[in-house]
Amino acid sequence: MKRYFLDKPIQTKLLITFLPVMILSVIATGSFSYWSASDQLRKNSLYSLADTTYQTALFLDDKFLTIFEQLVNLEDTTSLRNLLSVNDQGDTPQKFNDIIELHNRLESVYHSYNAMVDSIYVAFNNGRTFNLQQEYVPRSVSIDLPAWQERYNDSDKGYYWLNSHQDAIFNTVEDRRVLSSFKMIGTPTSPSSGIVLINLRESYFLEIMQNVQISPNGALALISPDGELFSKSLKADYEVKPGTITELRQLAGGNGSLAVESAAGQKLDIAYQTLPLNGWVLAAIVPEKDILAGASRIQWIVLAVTLVILVLVAAATTLAARNLSNPIRYLSKQVKRFERGDFSVSFQIDQRNEIGVLATGLTRLSDSVEQLLNEVREEQEQKRKAEMRALQAQIQPHFLYNTLGSIKHLIDLEERERASVMVGALTRYFRIGISKGAELITVAEEIEHVRSYLLILNIRYNQDFDYAIEVDEELLTLRIPKLTLQPVVENAVYHGIKNKRGKGMVTITGYADEDGAVLEIYDNGQGISPERLAQLRHSLQADSAGDNALSFGLWNAHRRLVLQYGPAYGLVLDSEEMKFTRVTVRLPRVQKEGDSHD
Repeated sequence: MKRYFLDKPIQTKLLITFLPVMILSVIATGSFSYWSASDQLRKNSLYSLADTTYQTALFLDDKFLTIFEQLVNLEDTTSLRNLLSVNDQGDTPQKFNDIIELHNRLESVYHSYNAMVDSIYVAFNNGRTFNLQQEYVPRSVSIDLPAWQERYNDSDKGYYWLNSHQDAIFNTVEDRRVLSSFKMIGTPTSPSSGIVLINLRESYFLEIMQNVQISPNGALALISPDGELFSKSLKADYEVKPGTITELRQLAGGNGSLAVESAAGQKLDIAYQTLPLNGWVLAAIVPEKDILAGASRIQWIVLAVTLVILVLVAAATTLAARNLSNPIRYLSKQVKRFERGDFSVSFQIDQRNEIGVLATGLTRLSDSVEQLLNEVREEQEQKRKAEMRALQAQIQPHFLYNTLGSIKHLIDLEERERASVMVGALTRYFRIGISKGAELITVAEEIEHVRSYLLILNIRYNQDFDYAIEVDEELLTLRIPKLTLQPVVENAVYHGIKNKRGKGMVTITGYADEDGAVLEIYDNGQGISPERLAQLRHSLQADSAGDNALSFGLWNAHRRLVLQYGPAYGLVLDSEEMKFTRVTVRLPRVQKEGDSHD
């Protein structure tokens, strides 16, 4: 450990000595500050949450009380009592007056509290029903009164509340959810019985609950024995367990707070309050992360202050050691640049001590290395040009041999006119092929070179195949090693079309894509078997072509493209036996200055 410390630079030694003490001090102070602030913030947030829940519960209870008073008033009206009577004396003026009066009372309640009231329904066991709603046309309005009487019979005074539910009385096209307050009159065995029901708009109470902002991910829940109404859907991480809802139902009648976990294991804080009127529980559910959001900001502030202090300490220590370490740091930086290939770096420093001697030695060394690298580059360039010329010298006798054989064949058949056309094509072929000794020619010249070659072969084989050439104009000015396409076309004719029954077709197309320029030579000849295709693809990457004529021409063209432009370019083979063969020649669309001339 001691040796490790002694080998470190002076600047590092100072930082190792002083920084740990400062870091531990600042971390201890920051941690205590964060813990104190978090605890106080949590207490304040829970107090505020409880107060908000209390105020909201009072507001909701007041709204429910307003509707409940209207329900009681409706149930106590003389007209309703008269119509409920089983002593039906027929249609009398008094009965009509009672119907009109009851309808007017329903109208008054509906329009006075339209913001809250969705609909009103009154039904008696003597068959009379009254209903009022004006915002939709129900498909049917009905109730199974005996079933309701059997279900709701446990209240001494007959008053009941239903939490959010699908309205089962007013059957409408669209789903409607309501809250209900109703009075059950009598029992199934009573001479006179019925129901007075007021449906409340779920949207009205949702809006009240949604306007209470408790936290970004929190929600209010109105919980009753028959269900619950949430102000919004909680995120998956904060969904409340069913057991927590059951526990809140059991706490009806009181108020307080709970600390629970969500279904996903997240900590939740819940403040709850009981509504005095109907005994429902209003619960405010807040993730602990929301409560501690302010503490997180304090944490970041403490962290930022800590980092600032650390930076100041490090800067002061670095400044003290800079005069000693600067020359060595400078030489180290220059050596790294030299390693990355930047030979223009300077190692000179204005010192005459040991560091100055070292800098002078590094300068002489860099000069020697740069000179040796220049010599190696020159040798490699000469080697590349020599290999290019050797490859082209290999391929030219191959072209001449095949072409002269075709001309001799025509002369033997006394086809002088066709032989003359072939000689003319051969003249153009060699004029372009020689190209004044240039290794690179334009794509336009290479295409003309291939066109002459195809004309010769087409005459030789008595037009047993057709050919088409279509190359985009933007590619015609690009440079390409001469005699690149000719061996590919030769293989297409000799090894593809020649062995095909019927007339064949050779197509040459050229276009630009995202990766560069593409020239494709396609023939619909015999194709290549999968095994042979794999061998040819492998041979393209070999250091030599071998003895096979087919692989020699392709390897030669591919090798020259790789030497000229790099391994990203060259030939790509694709074929399906007895169907087609396609050779794709890839060139750079943007060529370096050295690619446009020799």
